[in-house]
Amino acid sequence: MALLINHCPVRWHAIYHSHWTALQYDQQSITYQQLDQLLSALQRQLLTQINLTTPPSMVRLACIASNGIELLLMQLLCVRVGWLFCPLNPRFTATELSQRLAVLNTPYCWIENEQDADSLPTSSPQLQIDFELLLSNLHEQASSSIAVTTNISTSAITLTPLLIEPEQACNIIFTSGSSGFPKAIVHNYRNHFFSALGSQRLIPLASQDHNLLSLPLFHIGGYATVLRTVIAGACIHLTTYPLTVALLQQHRITHLSLVSTQLIRLLADPLFNAKQSAIKHVLLGGSAFSEEHLTALAARGFHYHLSYGSTEMASQIATSDNSSQLQVLPYREIKTHRGEIYITGETRFIGYFRDNAIHKIAAEEWVASGDLGTLKQHKLSIIGRKDRQFISGGENIQPEEIERVCLQYGRVKQAYICPTKDQQYGQRIALFVLFSDSTQFDLDCQQLKHYLGQKLISFKQPDHYLAWPLKLANNQALKVPKQVFLDSLSKQGLT
Repeated sequence: MALLINHCPVRWHAIYHSHWTALQYDQQSITYQQLDQLLSALQRQLLTQINLTTPPSMVRLACIASNGIELLLMQLLCVRVGWLFCPLNPRFTATELSQRLAVLNTPYCWIENEQDADSLPTSSPQLQIDFELLLSNLHEQASSSIAVTTNISTSAITLTPLLIEPEQACNIIFTSGSSGFPKAIVHNYRNHFFSALGSQRLIPLASQDHNLLSLPLFHIGGYATVLRTVIAGACIHLTTYPLTVALLQQHRITHLSLVSTQLIRLLADPLFNAKQSAIKHVLLGGSAFSEEHLTALAARGFHYHLSYGSTEMASQIATSDNSSQLQVLPYREIKTHRGEIYITGETRFIGYFRDNAIHKIAAEEWVASGDLGTLKQHKLSIIGRKDRQFISGGENIQPEEIERVCLQYGRVKQAYICPTKDQQYGQRIALFVLFSDSTQFDLDCQQLKHYLGQKLISFKQPDHYLAWPLKLANNQALKVPKQVFLDSLSKQGLT
């Protein structure tokens, strides 16, 4: 029986697939029936603290926390009851958090680490949630396997379907803010449901699959991972341990999403290969990936997918299938105008949150992505960000084009282009580069310069070769923090 869009997905599986494993948190396993119980218990706790006269669609739960079972429960509960899940990066500075909290303007804030609350200049009362009490009930059930079996079978019979309103808003996720203050993007469950269905076309998820949550829930990629998995009735894996080959093997992970830094680290381990793992699909996103690493991934037998997506489109828009050719996924629509990509479809967000209200946009409206690209017969090619393009001596420079050529050079692990001021040309090109061996930077730069001289026209060749900032050496963010590079240029007198 297929899951219907107007049914709570957790309750659905709790009724029809109660014994299936929904969540694996290190050594703790939770079935869909148990997950349903946890959500009901969490709802009871929160209802004692939330003004019940407030319409559900205006109850905004600001959550400042890293990935964990607590945050995941908050996400799924908001889908169930129609509240707005508003996750925020706990690594933000107090100023960054305060700016976003000011936009959300909510009296309901849950902070994972209570000691961090004092640094936030907000008078909002904090939600008090006893997660230990919630989880202790599961531990008590697990102490007797007979009791667990009895409870599950009895409860599954008495559970009734739980209807939800798929058109009602269920989350607010902020964009990265790479080109100005981040926007507060609002989705409804319908957006995520069709996002999951479209993703299934190239990356099928089934009940026996295990999907590792390796991306943060405050990013649309992490949020979508959870709902894709739950809608499919598969198992979400949460872990407090570093991402290693041993962890992937131990938990028999079948699906995982990686950014470039994570992939590079895994490829450094010779045991990272398809024959010695259960991995069926590797989704790659967030930044450019070098040809060397993609070739190595394929040579080790992995089925990989490059992905182009956005917060506005509930994660994936176009995805490749063991190649670099991006295919527009079902339920998404794309067109280009003057080189810029415009997006709409079933997965497109419903509006922006500002001035204490959801400002909806028309269902048929196309939204400018800010990305440049070409589209031919549902095949999408990405040129780069419109706001990163700059002019040097009258010529358009697209940084991503140069970065892609750099990544084709075997020893380059990461590359990032910035414009620098130039008296003659207005702006010229600075290249930040990370080589696989940091002990011979000057020699590597000379060889890379020679390589780029053969691959790029002269006005696209970098003038300055700069070492990758140390603070980004182990960066696992989905997007490169542009300000770090600008600060480095400023220190070197190049701005």
